[in-house]
Amino acid sequence: MRSRTTASSSRATLVLAVLATAACASAPRRVAAPAAPSAPAPVAAAPPATVRTATNGHLRAGIVSVRVTGQDWNWRAPWEKQAPWTRTVTGLVVPGQRILVASTAFGNHLLVEAQKLGSEARSVARVELVDQEGPLALVAVDDPAFWEGLEPLSLAERAPAEGDVTILRWQRSGLLDSYPGTLRQVRSGRHGLWQTSLLTLEVGTSTDGLGESEVVVAKGRVAGLVTGRAGDAYAALAAPVLEQFLEGAAKGDWRSFARAGLAWQDLTNPALRESLGLRPGETGIRLTRVAAHGSADGILKPGDVVLEMGGAKLDPTGYYEHPLYGRMLFALLFSDGRHAGETMAVELLRDGERLDLQLPLRAMRPEQDRVPPYVFGRGPDYVIVGGLVFEELTRPYLGAWGDWARRAPPRLLVAIDREPDDAGAEPKRIVLLSSVLPDAANLGYQELRDLIVERVNGRAISSLTDLRQAFAFPEGGFHVVEFLAGQGTARAVLDAGEAHAAAARLQQAYGVAARFVGPLIPRY
Repeated sequence: MRSRTTASSSRATLVLAVLATAACASAPRRVAAPAAPSAPAPVAAAPPATVRTATNGHLRAGIVSVRVTGQDWNWRAPWEKQAPWTRTVTGLVVPGQRILVASTAFGNHLLVEAQKLGSEARSVARVELVDQEGPLALVAVDDPAFWEGLEPLSLAERAPAEGDVTILRWQRSGLLDSYPGTLRQVRSGRHGLWQTSLLTLEVGTSTDGLGESEVVVAKGRVAGLVTGRAGDAYAALAAPVLEQFLEGAAKGDWRSFARAGLAWQDLTNPALRESLGLRPGETGIRLTRVAAHGSADGILKPGDVVLEMGGAKLDPTGYYEHPLYGRMLFALLFSDGRHAGETMAVELLRDGERLDLQLPLRAMRPEQDRVPPYVFGRGPDYVIVGGLVFEELTRPYLGAWGDWARRAPPRLLVAIDREPDDAGAEPKRIVLLSSVLPDAANLGYQELRDLIVERVNGRAISSLTDLRQAFAFPEGGFHVVEFLAGQGTARAVLDAGEAHAAAARLQQAYGVAARFVGPLIPRY
């Protein structure tokens, strides 16, 4: 019997490190292509009747390079930024004079530039739309001269399930590189920062070091965009996913892909199925968790036995038979051909009663997760009192350990899996004492780090907002920080007056902005 999840608490090892190695790819087989033909006047969208099978010349005209420069925050010292970085990814020319990119490079970007036809000349670009759940981005270049000689490539109407493919990208040498590959399967998969299950191509190739957004072509049409390595193969977002994103962007109402937000238990044991009231031959899965703000929130409950979703019968392991691609995990039903804002029928068994319900499909924003999977466009929120540094637990914070699923403190990994007692309207976050800036106010605590905070001054803590409010009310002139049991240290006690006076010393010693160091005036 296995317990599995579609929620973001899965401890899958991140593949982002692989994506950053595109510039180190081994020398590929290069295909010299003829000069690109002049592009026709761009239109908002290409009608299906004009779709053409791509030749080498069309491939050159439909694939560009996108150079992204950005800067991330230091999650171990949240008042600082890390050194700037630059990544070059592949972009696909799409109708409306836009570039489609499948990459995690967008979020903390500072400068985006586009290069075409293997040239070193760069045009300044701007990001119009980003969906990290893809991860997908739509990039525009305002200079009309950039689009001369470029034309969109056609997307495959359905994901090819087998056969040979070609993976393409521009090299700095000005040649369009061609890598042979083979489609292994079409499956449900997560990409980028792993939240939403999307239609995925698994591509086998002997070439190492493929990068982000490289274009997979099958029978002259774009079959998908590579997002990174998945075991001994590469994963690519399938063409129907790309088309769904582009259609939403063209309408101006893109809300991201809908997400289930469920964890479940397989029902492979016959006795277990019978005890739950399933009929002979009837199958399904038993829900063990329903995430707040997900599509099932308020409709489904832990303990429900889901028999059908969207008209598809579920087997005892959560799979269903896709009409085009065969056996697929049910989480794909929330995104494949369906959009946030629509509804999906579900048939279930609850306490012996059979129910037919409608699920409103929802896209979950990262800030709605208990441990946000990513934070872009701003630095970490934090509080410093008496040199004690507090933050909320996020995946970027865990990312400081690299392979965090193996290297991060076990207490943090256990905390990710533990559900709050009451989800409530706002997600209950995990607040940490992340580190200590040594000062006379915190003698004896300098070695404390990565401890989960349970209460401050007698008040329960489930966010930094709670923490700020609690520090405004010392207990008898002291700040008492209580940690979750089992972490070795039970509590830390600070003199409230001394902690307040330490603000100026900490700013001078560590260069931390004053507004973050001592914003709280103790109340006695």
